[in-house]
Amino acid sequence: MISSPYEIFDLPSGGELVTRVVSFEEGRATIKPARAPDGVEVAVVRIHVPVEDKPHIPSYWDLTATRLIPTLVAALPAVVAGKRWIRIHKEGIAPRARFSLEVLPPTFAGPAFVGIR
Repeated sequence: MISSPYEIFDLPSGGELVTRVVSFEEGRATIKPARAPDGVEVAVVRIHVPVEDKPHIPSYWDLTATRLIPTLVAALPAVVAGKRWIRIHKEGIAPRARFSLEVLPPTFAGPAFVGIR
């Protein structure tokens, strides 16, 4: 299980996150979304990011999007080892939202961003 407190990551449709990842954890957590007020256990990937990329505590996000997790988990070891930046883009609204993951070129130097451009 991923320990609390949880920092559930969400974006509006068309939103993106650009950040570095210094480490990550995989696990499960019980969350209480509006559609399941009694709670539901979900897979979680916690990405730890530099304080400069997310200046408020905690310096991690918990990602629960089932369509994103397999791609993210496959990419993260190389992202962390190579100190690369990633871009996560969201289209649509849960439960039908779609996500894309892009590992940015080694020459990309930031800045971090979260929101809609």
